[in-house]
Amino acid sequence: MKASEDLSEVGNITDFVPFFKAFCNPVRAQILEFLLGGERCVCEMTGPLDQSQPLVSHHLALLREAGMVRVRNEGARVYYSIDFETFDRGLDGFVAYVERLRNAPPAPLGAASACATRTQTAGGKAS
Repeated sequence: MKASEDLSEVGNITDFVPFFKAFCNPVRAQILEFLLGGERCVCEMTGPLDQSQPLVSHHLALLREAGMVRVRNEGARVYYSIDFETFDRGLDGFVAYVERLRNAPPAPLGAASACATRTQTAGGKAS
């Protein structure tokens, strides 16, 4: 999910895949959880996450591409923090989407179902 995306009026649930994909890897989930405590440099994350610097950097790059983290350079160090605007927009958009579906009027009773089949009578004729 890019920072500019508006998820408040999405068309279907697959529009949220990029947002949730950020959480679908244990290392990325741990990084996001670690960053909930505030801004961190990669060197501050490798020990507590028990991961190598290249692996943490790789996952931070994926989170950055998804718009989930912000980057700030200070000298030779790069600091990462959660982009809460994007984070909140993703969560709020998903909740709004689910609420819209939950509150949508039910399908009409006469609507054909893909699983509706014709039954056979004892004489072999379809009814």
